[in-house]
Amino acid sequence: MALGIVFSLALVLTAVFNENPWADHTYGKAPPILAGAPSPHMDARDNMVCSSCHIVLPAQKPTGPSAGGRPTGVLPIAQGTPSPHRDGRSEMPCANCHTILPKGGQAAVPAAPVASDVPPSLAQAVTVAMTLEPPALETAEAAGEAHERMVSYRYQGKIVKMAGTGATTVWGDIFILVDDGINEPLWINLAPSYFLQASGCAVRPGIFVKGTAFRDPAQGNQGLAYAASVMSNGEVCALRDNHLKGLWLETGGADVEER
Repeated sequence: MALGIVFSLALVLTAVFNENPWADHTYGKAPPILAGAPSPHMDARDNMVCSSCHIVLPAQKPTGPSAGGRPTGVLPIAQGTPSPHRDGRSEMPCANCHTILPKGGQAAVPAAPVASDVPPSLAQAVTVAMTLEPPALETAEAAGEAHERMVSYRYQGKIVKMAGTGATTVWGDIFILVDDGINEPLWINLAPSYFLQASGCAVRPGIFVKGTAFRDPAQGNQGLAYAASVMSNGEVCALRDNHLKGLWLETGGADVEER
C-alpha cells in the first residue's frame, strides 16, 4: 500500500511541476507581448525566441493615459490568464491596466506603428528582406579548420522556403530558410534528404524546427549555417560533429554519393 501511495504522489508531482518550455509552440496558449518587453520567465524560456510562443506587437511610445484611464504601453492579455505579478498588482483587477482579449483572440496590429526607443539589445518586431536563394556552399565545410572560425548557436523558427537538390531527390542536400519572426531569416544547410528521412526528421515548408548550427560570425545572417542537429516531427536528429563532419558519412553515405 505504501508503494502505491508513493507512486501516486510521484504521478501528481510530475503532472504539477513538469513545465517543459519546449513542449508547445502554439500561439493560443500564450498572450501577445510588446516588442522590447523584458522576459518575465525564470526558467529556460527566457533563452527562447519570444515569437516562438507569443505574438509580438510593435512597441509604442507612451503618450499619457489612454481612453478608459488605462496607461499606454501595457500589453493586452487573454481572458483567464493567471497573473505573473509577485507584488501588490496580483490583487488588482487586471482590466485596470490591461486590455482583456477574448480567450483565443488576438490584438490587432496597427498598420503604421510609432517608432520606439527600445534599446537594440532587446527583441524588436522588424520587417526584414528575405533572401530567396541560399548562399553558395562553402568548400571549407569539410576542412578540418572550419570549426575554428565558426561558432555554435541555437536556431528555431518556421521553414519558409526549401532549396537544394534534396528538395527534388533523396540523394541531394536540403537547405532551409528559417524565420523566427524577429531576426532576419537565415539559410541553414541540413543534410542529405535520405539521411533526414531515415532519421525521422524529414522537413517541409511551413513546419516549426529548432536545433543547433555552426555559422561564421563575420558573415552574420548573410552566410550559410551548417546544422549540427535538428528537431522536427517530435524527433531530435544529430547531423554533424564538432568538426562539421556529416554523420551520414559514417553510415555509408559517402559511398552512396560516389555511385
